Amino acid sequence: MVLNDFIKILEIVIWPIVALIGIAVLRPYIASLLSGSKIKLSLFGQAIETNLPELGRIIEEQTGGSLTVEETQYLDDLYEHGIEKYPSGMESKERKLVRPLRNYGLIMTIPRNAFLSKSKSIQLTSLGRLYMKARRNGG
Repeated sequence: MVLNDFIKILEIVIWPIVALIGIAVLRPYIASLLSGSKIKLSLFGQAIETNLPELGRIIEEQTGGSLTVEETQYLDDLYEHGIEKYPSGMESKERKLVRPLRNYGLIMTIPRNAFLSKSKSIQLTSLGRLYMKARRNGG
């Protein structure tokens, strides 16, 4: 009787432990599969298929190799908060920071196509959000 109870307790305790070990062992493989998933982009009537790591490499190449720490932090803040407001316009220092990011197509002004000095806020473009996802997924 005691042995039977012990076996039942083992059955209850062992399967979650085995599941957790399995997840821990397979986690890197699952992550690599997810980061390699395909994304379909449509630009100007043309469709292309890529994945997040490749997209990250393309954008880093477009930016001349890599972004500065300050630019990366600005993009991180936009990714987290969604929008950066400038109710009275941007100062010269702020414009120097965001101009390259706008030129790379990673951010956009609101109102759209406004000069940086006249823009009331900045947000990530779709390309900017994809870049941030790729960057956070180790792409």
